[in-house]
Amino acid sequence: MWSATKVRARITETDPVFKARYIGCAETFVASGQGCTTGLVQKLWDNAGNEKDLRKVTITVNTSGITVKDSERKKESGSFYSIENISFCNADVAVNERIFCWICKDEDSPSLKCHAVICGTKEEAKSMALVLSRAFQIAYKEWKTLKNREERESKKVKSSGQPATTKRPSLVRDTASQADSDSVHSSESGSASDSQKLSRRDSESQTETTNDLSNGLNSSLTLKDPILDTVTESKQNSNNNPTNPDVVTASVGTDVQSAEPEVLY
Repeated sequence: MWSATKVRARITETDPVFKARYIGCAETFVASGQGCTTGLVQKLWDNAGNEKDLRKVTITVNTSGITVKDSERKKESGSFYSIENISFCNADVAVNERIFCWICKDEDSPSLKCHAVICGTKEEAKSMALVLSRAFQIAYKEWKTLKNREERESKKVKSSGQPATTKRPSLVRDTASQADSDSVHSSESGSASDSQKLSRRDSESQTETTNDLSNGLNSSLTLKDPILDTVTESKQNSNNNPTNPDVVTASVGTDVQSAEPEVLY
């Protein structure tokens, strides 16, 4: 149950900085839970001795984690505890109202350690707990946003890489190739019909040529008939008059092979 008491913490543009004294740390086997730090903090506080002899530290709390520096040795970088490794924080009222503690995983080993500091007032201890709790919320929200963004990007990559999108160009190419094949077949059929027409024309022309040649031969034969008649008449005359032979030659324009040789009677 949440307490009805409200505690205010001043928010600044820079990271919150607190002044405290470092009590110490102890190994623990419990990462979180109510009262998990009470026994450890009690032991640390009992063994701390005088409060004024404790080391003064400057604590910075932000969404990255907790940074603890020695106030007297400002040149040192100090100790950093990542917020990812922090499992619990609390203003331990049971031991001392001014004590603030947190449990963090050790970077060098998997063991857990409980760290405790004592502030100047109890309000500062509560403010440290509130600021770190708020840092937890902001860090978790940022991590969640980043994770959702990565998931959306991965989904976009998967959706863009679907095989259905890659099949569309192939279908277009197949249709185009089919159209080309149809045009090729049509052109082949057209060429076949053209060749048939040409062959028909050639056969017709050959037939006409043959007819012309036959007509020419017939005409030549008709031209030769008078000559043959003349030769026949001359033979008859020669038989009647052997003393007056005639020389018969082929007329101009007749076939050379059909022309009769010179005959002397």
